[in-house]
Amino acid sequence: MTTMSSHYDNDGQDVDDRPAVRQAEAGAQAWRAVVHAQGTADPEHTDFYAIAAELVDTLAAVAALAEVLARQVEHYGDDRPVYDDSRVVDPYERLYAAAADMHELAVRAREADRVVNAFWSRISHIGVNYSTEHAAEVTGDGPVAVTR
Repeated sequence: MTTMSSHYDNDGQDVDDRPAVRQAEAGAQAWRAVVHAQGTADPEHTDFYAIAAELVDTLAAVAALAEVLARQVEHYGDDRPVYDDSRVVDPYERLYAAAADMHELAVRAREADRVVNAFWSRISHIGVNYSTEHAAEVTGDGPVAVTR
């Protein structure tokens, strides 16, 4: 895994020259920040709804990216000599299996997308009834919270 602070991948190539890698790093970093921010936030259904919308978009992008990677990996050895560093496994078998992994990820991301879409739909119907939830009785000593 490459980190934003290093700016170089495992092959020593400058990540700034590889925008897809740079964007993937930024996306992962952004989602980690969302986890942290939401973990410390007061629960709000409007946040649930907004974050779910972004999850739907993100999962669709993950599924699409997995299909792109699968196609690229399937043909990676077509125009270049490849080897497997174990020297035991046929590199074309390894590429085929890796492409199958990405196809499976695409399927699972679409399944997760359906789950998040259901959540998004359900949470969109939630509101807070402040007239009863936070109602207060006013007495001579000031407001008193009403509990259910």
